[in-house]
Amino acid sequence: MSKHLLALGTLLAIIYAHTAFAQKTTAVADGETLQGVALAGSVSVFRGVPFAQAPVGDLRWRPPLRRPHGSSVRQAQQFSASCMQTDRLVTWSRNIAEQLGTIDKFDGTPPVVSEDCLYLNVWSANVGGRNPLPVMVWIHGGSNQNGEGHSPWYDGVALAKRGVVVVTINYRLGVFGFLAHPALTAESPEHSSGNYGLLDQMEALRWVQRNIAAFGGDSSRVTVFGESAGSIDIMHLMAAPAANGLFHRAIAESGAPMAAMAPLRQAELVGANILKSLVTDSANPTASLRAASAAAVLEAGVRSGAALGTLNPIVDGWVLPDVTARVFEAGRQHPVALIAGTNALEMSTLTAYMPRFEQTPEAYKNFVGLLLGPAAQTALRIYPASSPEQVTRQSLALVTDVFMTCPTRIAARSTAAIGQPVYLYQFTRVLPGGEKLDAYHGMEITYVFGSRLPWLPQETVDNKLSSAMMGYWTRFAATGDPNGGGAVVWPRYDTAARHLEFGDVVKVGQSLKAEMCDAIEPRLRATWSTQ
Repeated sequence: MSKHLLALGTLLAIIYAHTAFAQKTTAVADGETLQGVALAGSVSVFRGVPFAQAPVGDLRWRPPLRRPHGSSVRQAQQFSASCMQTDRLVTWSRNIAEQLGTIDKFDGTPPVVSEDCLYLNVWSANVGGRNPLPVMVWIHGGSNQNGEGHSPWYDGVALAKRGVVVVTINYRLGVFGFLAHPALTAESPEHSSGNYGLLDQMEALRWVQRNIAAFGGDSSRVTVFGESAGSIDIMHLMAAPAANGLFHRAIAESGAPMAAMAPLRQAELVGANILKSLVTDSANPTASLRAASAAAVLEAGVRSGAALGTLNPIVDGWVLPDVTARVFEAGRQHPVALIAGTNALEMSTLTAYMPRFEQTPEAYKNFVGLLLGPAAQTALRIYPASSPEQVTRQSLALVTDVFMTCPTRIAARSTAAIGQPVYLYQFTRVLPGGEKLDAYHGMEITYVFGSRLPWLPQETVDNKLSSAMMGYWTRFAATGDPNGGGAVVWPRYDTAARHLEFGDVVKVGQSLKAEMCDAIEPRLRATWSTQ
């Protein structure tokens, strides 16, 4: 009998050991069993996981609702549809490929879109693990008009191999995610409308708090990271009372909302104008607006020009009670450690947002004067232009500072002032053949994710730079300090205003664009008090 028991014990031990170390592809979230996919390197991915009820029909233009607790099995093996949008982001990427001379390698397939789009994706090499790993939740960019969490840019495999659980999310966009309307405000218990996309982001973070342990993640170490509109939204979340406790560190790449924001009433006028053609029942406008097809709503936004950025987070009195810049300046943002930075020439791929003026030196001087007022003299000394070619280049550099570099410095300084660790960076790498683009908007993303896009040139230095950045980002997610692993020491942002430069080499810099930012900050700050 004892021999049989010993044999049985050995067999059970073998089975347990195999189970403990086998790559797991199932996890339970909100009672639902998710069946994911095993990838190379012990990483499992769970695609198309719903985190809220579908915002369709009567739920259009309402805060997201938590899904009922389930008990079924869901095949989490295919990405969901993208939220409603145009193919503008495909065109944007194609333009970059054309300038890099790699258009023959570019896949211009437009996104498959649906209003039913509140899904997320999880990459983990620790599903069911006993020692929880830090969590990184990606909020994609795209001007709050375009994008999706499952873009090839945001493949979470490489980061997951470095010991973090990666989550990417969708959120409602454009007229579906950021439109205010007087009829919607009137029916709201909070007397608010707009900011639905921010509410979606918070709902996804609540899902993470409830469920990420099942994927081997640590719900007490959640880092939100994002780029462009995603970066801007992260700072709005830092100012949003309801987001308190949903994340513990933040990484903001190329975007800080240190600027004027529309108040609710002004945003309502914009929304009413956008949707006026869809109101067929003046006695019950919300019913007719919700009865309109998703395609008709999207088209109304496109016709109005909303796709160019007229819809953004607003001061609605509920989600965002005050201008986010004022919240930061007063030290009332959530106290979380912060990495923030920009790329050297952001505007080279954002020319659609550049103010229009004749590319002559005289017109350039007039433009700078109108834009910066008393700071124009300093700006023109730093960025002089005596030919049309110089005007083009210098205006891109100047507007990069006005809209990106200097607002990011304000956010960094304000966060450091409340005692939080802050690490500032500038990305300066220039791709082969990309000299005109320089370090363009969005360029750092594939380095952060270690993702590989066939139309982006790769050299040995790019692989090394990507490895370095992934190391800094994941160490920060783990401890709140990006340093370690023998990497160049990244000093905290303080009165010395030091930063890390990510270029052909990684090195420490100081006083990034200090003279320019000192000159234009009063101009930026003046816009905050107008709301």
